[in-house]
Amino acid sequence: MLAVTGIGMISALGNGVVDACAASRAGIVRIAPLDEPRLFDPEGGYGQPAQGHSIPWVTGGATGLGRFAALAAAALGDLARSVEMDDLSRCALFVIAPSDVHRQLLEEQGQLPEEYEARREVYSTRLLPTLLKHLKPSTLPRFQSVVFGEAGLFEALNEATLRLHSGQVDRCIIGGLESLVEPQVTWALDQLGLLKSPERPTGVLPGEAAAFVTLELPALATRRGARIEAYIEAHRAEAEPFHRRSRQPAMGQALSRCVRTTLEALPDKGRETGLVIAALNGDAYRAQDWGTALVRLRDLNLGDAREWYPALSFGEIGAATGLVGLCMAVRAFARGYAATRGVLVWTAGDDGSRGAFYVRAPNRQSFEDGRK
Repeated sequence: MLAVTGIGMISALGNGVVDACAASRAGIVRIAPLDEPRLFDPEGGYGQPAQGHSIPWVTGGATGLGRFAALAAAALGDLARSVEMDDLSRCALFVIAPSDVHRQLLEEQGQLPEEYEARREVYSTRLLPTLLKHLKPSTLPRFQSVVFGEAGLFEALNEATLRLHSGQVDRCIIGGLESLVEPQVTWALDQLGLLKSPERPTGVLPGEAAAFVTLELPALATRRGARIEAYIEAHRAEAEPFHRRSRQPAMGQALSRCVRTTLEALPDKGRETGLVIAALNGDAYRAQDWGTALVRLRDLNLGDAREWYPALSFGEIGAATGLVGLCMAVRAFARGYAATRGVLVWTAGDDGSRGAFYVRAPNRQSFEDGRK
């Protein structure tokens, strides 16, 4: 079990996690035309811009490394409002960068120059130094690592659990970044038939976001008097042996195993689960995957739980989805509208990755206080 002692976020709905989650709760969206691509309108017979959830006041005209560094810096700035970020000597920092699977698929088909590995190398070697240069801590993190895609969250959780329990660090900061609104990425989504358009109503609206959380061992957090926002009690990741465009049917096998394993690891086997934060994003394939997973999980009665969808408020945000879902759960506990003490969050990537983790409210008293 890990204690969540801080959260921070940047999204199209605001410069902080509190405002963004409140806006999401209120059903507010901020969808705007994107620069590229132009989409054919079968009724009007002319092109219209794609739509998405962008953050132009943060990312401006930046692309690639500069864009992700700007997103990360903004989310870390929000985290720093509640978490001390100067001395990182007893801290591990993990950043989850996008999987970039959509451009990779087009590169394999010869529709884009082969730059996938070069981009990964840039993110692996330059993202953290760029971010730390902006953050300017007095001491650097004892450990730092960049991982990729939706599966990266679970790699980071595994590594954080190991380093915390071994006493190598006192806390871990994990952040997820995504931007699917860059012109070339949005164009790739369109070419792969994944982008919502006048001709394609069951598609995704791209978004961009970053979310960071601080994790500690519960005993240490309590000893130092930290405010515990929630607990991550269990997590599990797997991968299907195929990707979104491999023409294999979505049967919910990996996703259902992740959910079942996560719930079975809990003392109450997930009986308190009243809310599922799901990575549904408008893509019929993903909806089919979750639907068939629910059939496999029918003995767990998850169909009775309410469902929230980060993509509905923030757009498809890939590698940031899991941590944004965690932030939504934490704020729902704090404000009392979760109406449950147990939240299941699941993620899915177009590269075949699937994952689930369980979030528990900190205690009965804080849950009841939030409802007042």
